[in-house]
Amino acid sequence: MKKFKTLMLAWTACACLAAACAAQAQGIQQNKELVLSFFRLMFQEHRVEEAVSRYVDKRYVQHNPYLESGTAPLVDFFVLYFEQNPQASAEIKRVIAEGDLVVVHSLWKEAAEDRGQAVVDIFRVAEGKIVEHWGVSQEIPENPANANGMF
Repeated sequence: MKKFKTLMLAWTACACLAAACAAQAQGIQQNKELVLSFFRLMFQEHRVEEAVSRYVDKRYVQHNPYLESGTAPLVDFFVLYFEQNPQASAEIKRVIAEGDLVVVHSLWKEAAEDRGQAVVDIFRVAEGKIVEHWGVSQEIPENPANANGMF
């Protein structure tokens, strides 16, 4: 009887742990899908106002030193950017998600003939909205020191 109780306790603990892991994985996948939907709408389709109103929290925190926090500066900047650069493109190369963070590694070009920039954007998601952003970019050199590529 004692072995049975121990076995049942162990089984219950494993079942609870498996359920918690499954729920966490589902949340991570939902965050990834949310960020990808935002990224496509915002940076590939250039539908800035729609993307921001649908996917970005009003208390949005921006870590880019050239933009203020909040949704209005984000909208203002990218509406103007896409007006001035209508051929701008952002090609997603990879997406990594962990916990409440989603990382998008992408190739950005202002025109098709540009070498472009390798860009890494990190988004924090809370309650179904993007609440925070960090980003870094690096110009793709004409004559790189190696043949490994940026992606």
